[in-house]
Amino acid sequence: MQPFNENRPPSVYSLVLYALGFMLLWEWLRPLTQITSTEDTQIFVVFTAFLFIVAYFRLPFWISFPIKLIALLYAVHALYYPDVFLSFQWVPHLIGDLQSSLALIWDQQWTEMSSLSRSLLFFILLWLVSYLMHYWLIQAKRIFLFLFITVLYITVLDTFTPYDAKMAIVRTVFIGLILVGILRIMKIVEAEGFSLMKGRFPVMWMVPLTVVIALSSTLGLLAPKASPQWPDPVPFITSMSDKGEEGAGINTRFARIGYGTNDSRLGGPFKFDYKEVFTATVKERHYWRVETKDAYTGKGWENSFSNEQLLLDRRSVEYAAPGSSLIEQGGAQMVKEEASINMAKTYPFIVSPGVITSIQAKKNVDFMLDPLTGQINTTNGGNPTRLKQYKLEYELPQYDKKKLRESSRSYPQYVTQYYLQLPAELPQRVKKLAARIVKNEDNPYDKAKAVENYFSLNNFGYDTVDVRVPKKNEDYVDKFLFDAQKGYCDNFSTSMIVLLRSVGIPARWVKGFTYGEYQDTKNVYKSYKITNANAHSWPEVYFAGVGWVPFEPTRGFSNPTPIEEEMKRASAPVAPPVKKKDKKQVQPDKKEQSASKGQNGDGTLAIIGTALLYVIPLTVAAALLAVLFRKKWLRQYYIWRFRRRKGSGTFSDAYDRLLWLTQLYGLKKDPSYTLREYAVYVDRSLDTRDMRRLTSAYESLQYSNKQMADPWTETNKELWENLIKKLRG
Repeated sequence: MQPFNENRPPSVYSLVLYALGFMLLWEWLRPLTQITSTEDTQIFVVFTAFLFIVAYFRLPFWISFPIKLIALLYAVHALYYPDVFLSFQWVPHLIGDLQSSLALIWDQQWTEMSSLSRSLLFFILLWLVSYLMHYWLIQAKRIFLFLFITVLYITVLDTFTPYDAKMAIVRTVFIGLILVGILRIMKIVEAEGFSLMKGRFPVMWMVPLTVVIALSSTLGLLAPKASPQWPDPVPFITSMSDKGEEGAGINTRFARIGYGTNDSRLGGPFKFDYKEVFTATVKERHYWRVETKDAYTGKGWENSFSNEQLLLDRRSVEYAAPGSSLIEQGGAQMVKEEASINMAKTYPFIVSPGVITSIQAKKNVDFMLDPLTGQINTTNGGNPTRLKQYKLEYELPQYDKKKLRESSRSYPQYVTQYYLQLPAELPQRVKKLAARIVKNEDNPYDKAKAVENYFSLNNFGYDTVDVRVPKKNEDYVDKFLFDAQKGYCDNFSTSMIVLLRSVGIPARWVKGFTYGEYQDTKNVYKSYKITNANAHSWPEVYFAGVGWVPFEPTRGFSNPTPIEEEMKRASAPVAPPVKKKDKKQVQPDKKEQSASKGQNGDGTLAIIGTALLYVIPLTVAAALLAVLFRKKWLRQYYIWRFRRRKGSGTFSDAYDRLLWLTQLYGLKKDPSYTLREYAVYVDRSLDTRDMRRLTSAYESLQYSNKQMADPWTETNKELWENLIKKLRG
């Protein structure tokens, strides 16, 4: 036994273990896009990989902890804040959100937490799991339990959710068996004292192990499988859970998400429904539009009037009516695309990805355009008909941000007539909030971006369960902005439109689907499956000379429409979060607000910036002093630590620490020395005989066949302390 050796595994060995461990943990993140509202897990994967990289380099705690903490904050910032990370404008909001969430946790109101706080907790969980993976892989050399839980997790998701885990199970078993094999080899080597390793990675064992596992996995994947012997229990369980849907019971207040036509009364909770609607084969993913609506009633959306529909030439589609075209002539650069649509659930209309130029369908059908809503209906002999397959040629716009900023504020009559409408009963505080959000912007585009970012910069959360239908005397938007502050796409999109209309910017409500779930790729075309759960709504804002531009205010969703990156970032201050009525707080008067720049948090940022100017240099200086004088304070620290310690194992730990300190102080151990020879060397260097006496007691404890009491007696404790005190240099 060599207690003085840190027993650190070879670098290549560690690298392979960390890489396999990360790949195994990655399998926990892959299903999140399908079983949660998370649109993209890339930031979580990158953060987890970074944690494993830092762990691999074995940095000291005082270096690795700040690095991981900064990475965590950067990841949270990348998810929720559009401003620059080093501007620190996001810090006051983050602190306020954490304070609110801590109060909710204390009150056991877990569902009320914001999505920002939940994401932060998830990042912390990944941090903890990465540490556990380091312990299991490098120290304990046991991974079977985590492997078993991973397989169980994936199989449960495969059974009860839309997640297809066929390849995930193969990957998990393959990676897990290699990990178990390597760790077992290493434990045998350490236990039996084999000399096959000697600082090198065990290639001679690793290669055949990998080949055997890969071969068996491939044969198992390709071999024919017997049909199921038991009936699938999932349909039975699902049917039992759905029985209360139409009748009385707890589930009666829940709707199932999907595309509907009646939007006159929005709100209320819903369940995700993952039944397929259609499959689209395209080059690039994008949203799918169906129709727009223009009249906000205070409870939902309706159309102002029913217009005569226009017959379209499927070979050369032209939008002749005012307002029916998405993009005005020369308003944006257009990219030609084409798509193949296969409907699993048919509708008497088609989905539109952009500006359609031609439609191909085998069935004899007429395509009728509603010029107000933009919906293209399918009819045959004047009667609605449904298509199962069709192909589209269309153009996708790519907007120029400079042109959007310079767009005129003079709008056509049909735009001001339909798309600036607001109900007379709209509460005045909604209009005041809109004016406050955009007060520092000087053009319609930056005002629209300020409103879009308002929800992410202020404590609004995405929720599909705790969403109420407004009462008779309540406005849908007012209820969301000032009381609930959580909801789903209808809440966010409608609120953005109402806020923009309140400051004179035309906007309309769009219904359709998000881009769906990626399936596969053939040549340059990608296949996406769109389900009922992808039903979505978003706002479009009108810019003179450009046309209708989509925005995406809903938390957790990103706008897939390309807009040229801005050359300089707007310096608009963040609008203040709206406080709930039930939180009684003393409001500062206007003089106090102007004196402290209070609403934008500039005073807080100034304090934080000043504090950082002192805290960072002092922290660096303290760290440097700790490194320079580590010998002195480490010596005093271990004397203090073991002076109070008792119990079995204390003497062994104290002796191991003594060996470490003697080498730290320059008394290096030659690899050929035994413990006794090294003890003689230490005693000669320090002019003492104490090291030999302690070594004799240590060997008796380690190698004696008899049960011995721990020799951490007062005598040995005094010898141990005297040796440490004699260390110099």
